[in-house]
Amino acid sequence: MGLTIADAYYLKAKGASCGFFSDWDEVCENLNYALSYDETHCPSLMLLGEIYASNMIMYDKAYECFDKVISIDPKNIEVYGTYVKYLIWANEVERAEKLLVFALTLKEIDKAYLLWLSSYLEDVRGNYKVSLKFLKEAKKYCYSDAYFSFMQNEEKRIKKKIELEKPKKKKSSNSDKKKKKKKKKK
Repeated sequence: MGLTIADAYYLKAKGASCGFFSDWDEVCENLNYALSYDETHCPSLMLLGEIYASNMIMYDKAYECFDKVISIDPKNIEVYGTYVKYLIWANEVERAEKLLVFALTLKEIDKAYLLWLSSYLEDVRGNYKVSLKFLKEAKKYCYSDAYFSFMQNEEKRIKKKIELEKPKKKKSSNSDKKKKKKKKKK
């Protein structure tokens, strides 16, 4: 068993899509070849969806790609976290929450990442204390120091937001203090 032609073209497209230094001509050409050989090639559909969402801000087209991946292979664990992230970015939080709830039932899925996404979702909603609870749970499923540190930094960031929400105490002037003392004496 070897790589299919669609796999080979997908790998070329993925290799050419390296962030800021992407060779978009090569990405598009190889992605089109991969999908022409196999229109149900899930990794190619995922990459196409990510390009639509993150580079072209065409969320509807991205969602079509992600939905197609789920319909082809509901156990494709890679699609859920990516899909949820872009749903949150597009402010479709209810839809993201439903997908998260389902994805967390899958056995092989990265629970730490999905719980972080749950925290991110609550952060977007402004529910910072709930966000912290998800981060605490996510840390239980971290299996590297780097990822654990990332979660700790997220906690610090959320705690700073909570501090921003607290009402500021007014500084009382000397004349206010004198008035309070006079009232107490009477």
